[in-house]
Amino acid sequence: MQSFLNQMLPILLGICFVWLSNSTALSEVGAIVEQNVRILPQNCFIGELEESLVDIISSHNYPVQTHTVVTRDGYILSVFRIPSSQLCRRNGPKPVVLITHGMTGSADSWLLTGPRNGLPFLLADACYDVWLINCRGTRYSRKHLKFKAWLLQFWRFSWHEIGMEDLPATVDHILATTKQKSLHYVGHSQGCTSVLVMLSMRPEYNKRIRTTNLLAPPAFMRHSLSMGHKIMKPLFSLLPDIELLPHLKMVNSAVSAICKILGVRDVCTALYLLTNGRVSQHMNRTLIPMLIATHPAGISTRQPRHFFQLKDSGRFRQYDFGFGMNYLIYRQNTPPDYPLHLVRPHSAIHIFYSDDDGTISPKDVLALASKLPYAVPHHITDETWNHMDFLLANNINELINNPVIQIIETFEADLKQKIGNIKGDFSVDALLNEF
Repeated sequence: MQSFLNQMLPILLGICFVWLSNSTALSEVGAIVEQNVRILPQNCFIGELEESLVDIISSHNYPVQTHTVVTRDGYILSVFRIPSSQLCRRNGPKPVVLITHGMTGSADSWLLTGPRNGLPFLLADACYDVWLINCRGTRYSRKHLKFKAWLLQFWRFSWHEIGMEDLPATVDHILATTKQKSLHYVGHSQGCTSVLVMLSMRPEYNKRIRTTNLLAPPAFMRHSLSMGHKIMKPLFSLLPDIELLPHLKMVNSAVSAICKILGVRDVCTALYLLTNGRVSQHMNRTLIPMLIATHPAGISTRQPRHFFQLKDSGRFRQYDFGFGMNYLIYRQNTPPDYPLHLVRPHSAIHIFYSDDDGTISPKDVLALASKLPYAVPHHITDETWNHMDFLLANNINELINNPVIQIIETFEADLKQKIGNIKGDFSVDALLNEF
């Protein structure tokens, strides 16, 4: 039964679900395609992207490492690291940045635009030690100490468990490896939701986060997902916790290779735009073969179901198991809200949002900002900026990457100045607490 559902769900649900989740909406109107932009090396075929994204990072002359992290509940995660760049001339330890992908994505999502527009590459060029997590269930993190990925038990998680287990385990590993006390955080979509879970439910991790940069954060959802919610809720309410939109290696490789052939490329572009519904005018369509090769990366049905519950309740709260199970788990008949008043990292939460997101309503983003002790909203004034433009737009450097890097560098400069003003012994932790 599970095998049948895994085969049928991408066909039955893919078109609607990809639109409302962290999938790719591309440009149909007014897009400018930079035909001369070389995202991959000339000798690199799209099929090779399927073999190892580590090789792609290396092909751009960046050092890369793969680390293994085991969570408390037994999931085995692969985490990519770009420790430096040829453009960085700074010696010694570097400040650390952890970057987290959204739903249906993986670390691939941040790297497809290449060194010119990819935030991980730009941060490495600016002398930061960059780490990219692959959350449980994605193509790089499909292992468990006890359960195989084809078992139902493997898929009993939402983004709550990612925030409670994946992120803390990864932060601990990074800080132990780099021998640092804290790091910077950047998340997109679900990557924002999960860090809010971690900082509110495991508040001891607040002191380990220097800056927090949230791109299109879904938390309060009352005004979001309107069309997709009506279509998809009845279907998801009937499904058990199983894998949805799995990454099918052979299929993705074959389709992406075919779509690279001159003459077929335009057909693939048209079909991709058609099946992704609402589109953006900022996307470079030359990315489509790579997107097909790497996305979707696989999720549990509980992840979107949890988001639908936020839409229904209008609250940012834990997973609703139903009256009976709620009482056994939470000792109350409804799930408890996440205690956002406990989200207090070393500096303000920076929230980037737009009016034309299509997935997250500006009203809900501002509702989140009002619930946090110290939040700084950054409104993208471009009226056509949508959910995936935060990762893949041609002008992403101007509106997202440069401001995020500036936030991080301002914090580091202020910290360096404070250290320079102190004579004698001092504690970096004590200095960080002053921010």
